[in-house]
Amino acid sequence: MTSHQSEPVLPKGSLVLVTGATGFIAGHIILEALQLGYKVRGTVRSKQKANQNEAIFSKLGFGDSYSTVIVEDMAANGAFDEAVKGCDSIIHAASVLTFSPNPEEVIPPVVAGTTGILKAAKKEQKVKRVVYTSSSTAALIPKPNTELYIDKDTWDDEACDIARNAKPPYDPSSGFAIYAASKTEAERAVWKFVKEEKPDFVVNCVLPNANMGRAIPGGSVSSTGSWVPTVYKGGLDSLKDFPPQYYINVTDDARLHVAAAVLEPIEGERVFAFAEPYNWNDIMDAIKKAKPDFKVQHIPQDKDLSKVDTKLAVELLKKWWGQDGFTSLEEGVRQNLEGLD
Repeated sequence: MTSHQSEPVLPKGSLVLVTGATGFIAGHIILEALQLGYKVRGTVRSKQKANQNEAIFSKLGFGDSYSTVIVEDMAANGAFDEAVKGCDSIIHAASVLTFSPNPEEVIPPVVAGTTGILKAAKKEQKVKRVVYTSSSTAALIPKPNTELYIDKDTWDDEACDIARNAKPPYDPSSGFAIYAASKTEAERAVWKFVKEEKPDFVVNCVLPNANMGRAIPGGSVSSTGSWVPTVYKGGLDSLKDFPPQYYINVTDDARLHVAAAVLEPIEGERVFAFAEPYNWNDIMDAIKKAKPDFKVQHIPQDKDLSKVDTKLAVELLKKWWGQDGFTSLEEGVRQNLEGLD
């Protein structure tokens, strides 16, 4: 239930472009925008994905408000020029999620796609707002048991150093750091563009941590959305390299994107989508509560002790959706397990 206390900065019916439309986060961003009465155009990489993606939102009753456009390679020159035409707002959620340890396979396409969509937006006079989906890892690589404070001035220089010094044969375990470097470099490129190009549109960034929560019917539970089902099915070993960090419910994350893109007149903000810290033992305990037959096998685990400036995020969820803070980890895990036996 929405709880509007003021008029949105862009009126309902405005057209929002969401890149990477088949992704877990992007799918929820699209759904939240559609439910608020906005029109959405999603970018996908093939005709087959376009058909599948459009069918998902058509079944949910948004066939008249949702469309797709094919962008095969976001790093290509002018890749988004057609996609942005007629759009009032842009949410750039597409990224490279291969976790390849080779920086050249990850960082250049992520940065090129991000700067490319900003250049395309500058050519389209209708565009008033752009939101970039950054990452918690653009601020830091999680450091368990270390007390840190994270705010708008915190940057992950450590990951960038790891990427800069990476040489063949690449260390397979460095994939997480290389991903972090790609998001850090891309978000820095966003703010560099704003400073140097002085576009007419407003820019904000959302920095989400590990997304968990409900799957859209027929939609993706890729990336961190697959972690809870993987643990439930006994696959914890494949995830142990991901350190204790913060969780965010994917719906809360999507709502923060939509707020920054069409609702709230914020400008030049880094919105931290960090709900609460967790480790794998916390995840297993939450699974046990939702699925009593689940066998918990606790492992030696540290805790994420960092403190994050989430004041703006909490205010946005309260103002536009009437939420009293973030959705809990326990509820996010329960949602993430819906439909699993």
